[in-house]
Amino acid sequence: MKRAGWLACGGVALWYLFAWAMLRPLADAPVADSWLYGEAVRRYLQTGEVRFAGYTQAMPIAQVYYGAAWARLFGGGSASLEIADVVLAALGAMMFYALARRCGATPIPSLIATGCLLGNPCYNFLSFSFMTEIPFLMLVIAVNLAFAEGEGRFEALWMWLAAILSVVCFMIRPFAAMTVLGCVAAIVLYGSGVLREHPFDLMRMVRGLFPFAVASATCVGIWFWQMVLNPRPWDLERNLNHFGFLFQVPISTYLRAGVLGPLIYLGTVLSPIALLQFIGERRRQTIAWAIAIFGSTLFLSFIDHRLPVTPEYSCFGGWDNVMILRGLPNRFYWNGDWQYFWMALGSAGAAGLIVAARDLIPRLGRAPSAIMIAAIVYWLAIVPLWFFNDRYYVVMVPAGCLLLALTPWPKLRVAPMLAGALTLILMMLSLGGTYAYQRGLLAVTSVRDALEREGVRRSAIDAGYSLNGNDLYRYPKHGIDSMKLEAGIPMITSPGVDEYTLASAPIAGTQIVSRFSWPGPFGLGSRELYVLKKAHAYQAGAAPAKTQPRF
Repeated sequence: MKRAGWLACGGVALWYLFAWAMLRPLADAPVADSWLYGEAVRRYLQTGEVRFAGYTQAMPIAQVYYGAAWARLFGGGSASLEIADVVLAALGAMMFYALARRCGATPIPSLIATGCLLGNPCYNFLSFSFMTEIPFLMLVIAVNLAFAEGEGRFEALWMWLAAILSVVCFMIRPFAAMTVLGCVAAIVLYGSGVLREHPFDLMRMVRGLFPFAVASATCVGIWFWQMVLNPRPWDLERNLNHFGFLFQVPISTYLRAGVLGPLIYLGTVLSPIALLQFIGERRRQTIAWAIAIFGSTLFLSFIDHRLPVTPEYSCFGGWDNVMILRGLPNRFYWNGDWQYFWMALGSAGAAGLIVAARDLIPRLGRAPSAIMIAAIVYWLAIVPLWFFNDRYYVVMVPAGCLLLALTPWPKLRVAPMLAGALTLILMMLSLGGTYAYQRGLLAVTSVRDALEREGVRRSAIDAGYSLNGNDLYRYPKHGIDSMKLEAGIPMITSPGVDEYTLASAPIAGTQIVSRFSWPGPFGLGSRELYVLKKAHAYQAGAAPAKTQPRF
């Protein structure tokens, strides 16, 4: 590895050491859905059985094995498993730098693009969790890096490695099929001579496709084993009926949520580099695109206010939607005066991304084409599935970062400095949000513990989706409908208000017992949360009125 590569790897390691020092101590509690996968790890260690909660539709089998191996060495608590994902996040960023360099990007754009990936709000926030996004993205990058290395020596071995990694990636998320499609499409397009005027080489193309054919068959076999031979208690009928509504939704909704939403998201999180197009040779085209996108978002927002054009940034700044407490608002949209700023920033970044893509894509080589094709396939897939959330859009971010790293930058000395400064701002904004969430989670867990010390049963406390799932979910015996079991767990499927509720706002039919604070980024500012008690209700095991909990 060259000196620049070692410096990049050292920079990634230093960033995560700095982030860990800022976030320490991590809350020993789950982040978002991570309790599902952490519980699966702990169950595997106890019983040797890979099993997930009934209503979850993810099947991160490989993540359970990785988590179990980590837990045997360092413990299986929530904080320990979060550190396990930090290792994968750092490894993924290092491999992304290597991928950018292997695809032809120069060191400085590669380094800043890597920083843009690290500073992505979802990537940063979910690095400190046991969610599936980071292991999945790390493997997506690893597949494409192995594929890129296959253009040199030992091509067959690298292709087999890429195929094997794609199977492991599939065992985290079935969306890994997009990486296989991307590699296969790139091999066919370039091997057949359709692109870049490469000579037709049938044998080389067959040798390249064979490992991915084996990988595809293996993934189908894994899916068959998981769905047919070892059926999960998923509500498949309801999920299949979901597709019956595809043609009943107005086209404006698809334009808003399926096209402009992901585009503005990518424009926002990639803006540190995408905005360079405004000082480049294509500035007029970039301005025209920005005006067109902003005008479209503004027009659609006036047509229907129920669904904002700007995407749901649930991980942007560690907003409380990732925790899901009772009360409103639980969802974070840019729906105040700031929405126009974020619409403008996202539109400008999206315009820069479009102009860069238009100039670069005709000149792409086989390796970067694979990840671009995979990202396009993924984008098309999320529209009918209605995966309209920043946690799902983050899968396309490595492709966007790579595209911008490969695009020629303006020949101005200020360009790298500007991109680097904006990337650092994005990284600190993301870290501040992660800090706020971790400290907020500590505050919520301390209130939950205080209620229990006062004699309140844990099952009578609604402490939010993640904590309730972690503390209260119990696996049913085989053959028992798990959805019936889950109906009694607050914030999973039960709609009622529990005896004690930790909420983001007062709720009708409850009385305020006390208030506590959710700290802001790096401790700057705070927001008020509430401990609520169901009015005129007392259940066995709850604290009497004369001994109300004290905080």
